[in-house]
Amino acid sequence: MVRQLIFVLVAGWLLTACGGSDAPGGTGPGGPDATVSGTVLDQRGLPVEGVVVSDGLLTTLTDESGNYALDSDLSKRRFVQVTIPAAYEIPVKDGIPQFWQRIPEGSTKVRADFTLTARRKAAPRYTILMTADPQIRSRNARYDNFAFHSIDMYEEMCRDLQETAASITDRPVYGISLGDLVHNDMSLYPTYCAGIADFDFPVFNVIGNHDHVQNVATDREAVKKFEEHLGPTCYSVELGELHFIFLDNIIMKNNTLDPNATGAYNDGLSDEVYSWLCNDLKYVDKNKIIMLCAHSSMFRKPDSEPAERDRHGPDYASRLAQYRFVHSWAGHSHINFNYAYSAEEPAAKFPNVESHILARSTGALWLNERISTDGTPRGYLVVDVDGEQISWYYKPSGLGRDRQIRAYAPGAWYSDGYVYANVWNHDARWSEVRYTDSGKDKAGMKRVTAYDGAFVRMADYYNSTQNTATFEPFRTSHMFRILPTAGATQATIETTDRFGEHYTTTLEW
Repeated sequence: MVRQLIFVLVAGWLLTACGGSDAPGGTGPGGPDATVSGTVLDQRGLPVEGVVVSDGLLTTLTDESGNYALDSDLSKRRFVQVTIPAAYEIPVKDGIPQFWQRIPEGSTKVRADFTLTARRKAAPRYTILMTADPQIRSRNARYDNFAFHSIDMYEEMCRDLQETAASITDRPVYGISLGDLVHNDMSLYPTYCAGIADFDFPVFNVIGNHDHVQNVATDREAVKKFEEHLGPTCYSVELGELHFIFLDNIIMKNNTLDPNATGAYNDGLSDEVYSWLCNDLKYVDKNKIIMLCAHSSMFRKPDSEPAERDRHGPDYASRLAQYRFVHSWAGHSHINFNYAYSAEEPAAKFPNVESHILARSTGALWLNERISTDGTPRGYLVVDVDGEQISWYYKPSGLGRDRQIRAYAPGAWYSDGYVYANVWNHDARWSEVRYTDSGKDKAGMKRVTAYDGAFVRMADYYNSTQNTATFEPFRTSHMFRILPTAGATQATIETTDRFGEHYTTTLEW
């Protein structure tokens, strides 16, 4: 009862602060003396009404003449940006979407005009290629030469992304990179940018903790290098029927006070980021599906609930509860993890939310090996959107989408006599994982939390041959096991994902 009362009070405050005429920080449009103004026109020179324009904190809409104005504090603002409506193309240069203009340092007034190109036809159907945590380091960096160099694996990932994109010819393709693009070395941003420069599709980038300058006094200073190369850290875009939000949910601490605190941060939204989020959402219909992209998951993780713990977590959770559905996408944890609240919890905390965490696309950290610590092969997520219908599958680099299960024979990888299966993109809406051998016919395998056998063996090898690092596996919840029939020497394992795709694998021993 007390918890319900607290929720009602918090939700009431949010409706006042975020849902009324003014979100925290205020909105435009400003008056004749506004510091930021301009127009939004289409390619014919005609005004585009109702476009959301922001300075990264305040937001406003263009009027019937395409005009807008903002009373921005230009000493604290670096960009003017637009939320490109779904009816318009995403302009792109060298793989980077161009929805923003820089505010020159020292400006007292800024005029920023935007030209949007109308799509020839509506594009409710499209594909997103979603990656996480390439974390590129120089080839001579410590902990980057045990197995493969991160730059080499990043370049391999980019080639695979291009091949997948080239195979999709009947709809637009977009990329989303969920942060930790580089690993503490800001000089490698040009290397990251070179990887996507030849893409025929735009990549929307999220800032991760390792993408911040690691040893400065403020979070504002820490984002400068990302902004220099990739633009704003918080922004939104309309693609088809969905509203995409990209957030910086890493709050860097003052890392100049203690040399041992380099790179220290808190998870969550700063006051400014939360204010911008409220200002962005006030123009989004409550019946919309929200695609929320951040580096660290804003909703369920394997061992915690960020929406209850992180800074402004209860605030944004209550705010997003007003929308029909929210898909939360993140990296950071270097594992695959999917959590559909309404399918996992009898009385779901957030029934309109699903949390998705994507494994490191370039393999286990430091090793850059073929798999991540939970056994997920290095690769990326392919998200297909058709109107409001959203489906996805995991694409291992260099392999086809049919590779969704790794099975382990009894005795070879585990000493307890069980057959194990790692189904790395599994969630509670998949069918049961079934097992068949000479004495069992489609028997259900039990879901367990366990280490992946292949990563354990790989970690043991590197730990025994290297004396400068320790590689630890992750106990994952997408493992399944069953005792085989006595005398059986082969088996088939199969399951069907939530979208009706059937996967099967066989093993012998």
